[in-house]
Amino acid sequence: MTDPKDDEDPEVGSTGVSLPLHESFTTLKDHLRSGRLGEEEQKRLAALLEGEDEAGGAILLTGIRKELFTGPLPPADQLNRYDEETRAVILRMAEKEQAHEHDMRERSLLGAIRKDRRGQYMGLIIALSGLLAAAWIAPSSATAAAIIGGLDLFGMVTVFVAPRILERTQRESPESTH
Repeated sequence: MTDPKDDEDPEVGSTGVSLPLHESFTTLKDHLRSGRLGEEEQKRLAALLEGEDEAGGAILLTGIRKELFTGPLPPADQLNRYDEETRAVILRMAEKEQAHEHDMRERSLLGAIRKDRRGQYMGLIIALSGLLAAAWIAPSSATAAAIIGGLDLFGMVTVFVAPRILERTQRESPESTH
């Protein structure tokens, strides 16, 4: 037994007036899902999918455009679309962000310099302590003083000179860092 509504034209209501395009498409889609899509409906669906409605007119499609940018400032054409007050706020924000970034870099560099300087002072203290210990032990045991003094000098060379040689070697052969 068939439902009398199934025999009705899905595009035309009971008053004989055509349904709007989105309702027509929805009806065709529902018939397709339920497996009740007839040959005429298949042709209408194909026309809709190809971009034409029943009257032969073009179907209006909506698109979305997404723009991304990095940094505190939008591109110039987008910035110019804002009113003057908003542009001024955005520019002040960007200036503050840039000043903050520069301040953080400067603090980072100063911290690294202080750390290096502190390490050099500590190394100097340790090296001088080793040499003083070797000088103090020398009158009683020349062999022990020579070992302590030699290890102290070797340590200073290792700590201060070797990293610079290694750094220069790495700069000259960049393929070794890969």
